[in-house]
Amino acid sequence: MSKRWTHTSAFAHFGTKPRNVQWSWSARNEESRTVVVTFWQDQLVRREGKLIYERPGHDPLHPDTRPGFKELMDNMAWSRDHCEGLLKIIVAIARDRNAEPRSIQECFPSKMSMRLTHLDTESGAFRAEAEGL
Repeated sequence: MSKRWTHTSAFAHFGTKPRNVQWSWSARNEESRTVVVTFWQDQLVRREGKLIYERPGHDPLHPDTRPGFKELMDNMAWSRDHCEGLLKIIVAIARDRNAEPRSIQECFPSKMSMRLTHLDTESGAFRAEAEGL
């Protein structure tokens, strides 16, 4: 039987600790230059011969004010500025893909790394592409 991961243990696998176990989607370890982000499995898509995770920006009149979003943007910007955009990935499977907000049914640390190829911290738009797949 495979190991059952908690979100917190998946972060720990990469040597990071979430700021808040309830709302953190990402974490970083500045000493090891590691940034870990949580991506929904069903939103990873194969396009242009690459595995891609893409998030459109939000409407400027309705900004995302959740603390996890602000932390995610900060951590992604830190990755861009200090790690050449390299991200370690926790893959999350949603309890209900249509729920808003979603909750995690299960998750696991991926062996795959992704590189940030676009980031707009104001709108929250970003794109990451898998490395070496």
